[in-house]
Amino acid sequence: MNQKSFLMLGGATALSLVAAGATLFGGGNAPAFAEAGEPLFPGLADASADVASLEIREGDFAITIESRDGVFVDAASGFPVDPEPLRDLVSGMTMATIAEAKTADPARHADLQLASVGANEGAGNEIILLDGDGDTLAHVIAGQRDFTLGGVTGGQYVRRGDEDATWLVHARLDPPSSRAGWFDTRLMEVDAVELSGATLTTEDGSVIAMSGEDGTLTIDPLLMTGRVPAENQLNRIVRLFETLDFADVRTGMASDSEAAGPSLQASLEDGTTITLSQVSGSEGEDETRWFRIDASGGTEISEELAATTAGFEFSMSSSDAEVLSWTLEDLTEETAS
Repeated sequence: MNQKSFLMLGGATALSLVAAGATLFGGGNAPAFAEAGEPLFPGLADASADVASLEIREGDFAITIESRDGVFVDAASGFPVDPEPLRDLVSGMTMATIAEAKTADPARHADLQLASVGANEGAGNEIILLDGDGDTLAHVIAGQRDFTLGGVTGGQYVRRGDEDATWLVHARLDPPSSRAGWFDTRLMEVDAVELSGATLTTEDGSVIAMSGEDGTLTIDPLLMTGRVPAENQLNRIVRLFETLDFADVRTGMASDSEAAGPSLQASLEDGTTITLSQVSGSEGEDETRWFRIDASGGTEISEELAATTAGFEFSMSSSDAEVLSWTLEDLTEETAS
């Protein structure tokens, strides 16, 4: 075989491999390979500053984020979102570039996790960027990752809006799929030694006072006839206020409404007082409990916390929420015989 014949065979073999790839990923319906290297959304780099709202859907999860007075907030509650995942998502869509074309056959979308949201199998993440007039700037279904594609981000299979054409792109479009992932959920962080006391008012109105010293809490011995403090439980109260976190947030009830459940108050050495009060509105099979958070004392901590939490109610992790359901029996244990 001469060199010319070898080169011709090589070219034919290459073409046959391309054809095989086209057959594998959708046959004659596959879009042109000429778009490789181009932005997935031409013009989005110039229009990214016009993004005024985002809609994200994955499975049963959905969230709308919108700009209000120059701050991006969760549309349902009005609470500010964490700018980091928002920035990562918009910049990821802006910088996404096409590596190669894949299938244009809707029957194969699910194979790449690019079926429409709500499909029984193979549904992707739907992300829509809109401007202030509600016009769509970019609309993408993001599917499986491809870690074999080089580059900092690796690759991901996507399709634009309602188009059937699909692409492997240099990008990572992986927005949080829970509400907690869109917020900076840390409301407060203090050193345990700053906790000077705590008071738990139980569901039946009983008041359990605890004093704090060197990062630990103890209960008045007069309340514990025949029992001793349950150190593990008391330490959980300390940890709750060391790093006060929330799991979800909603718009608060009217400011003059009364709390409808137990409350837990903590006092800090600088004069700060933080009160968690359970409010009405449990929902779902797990009966999510919601809390109002009040801060007072005129200190830097109280003013920052009050400014963040005013007008909102928060749910907490099941472990933290459980603390407010405790009674004196939960906070003490029988003395060893």
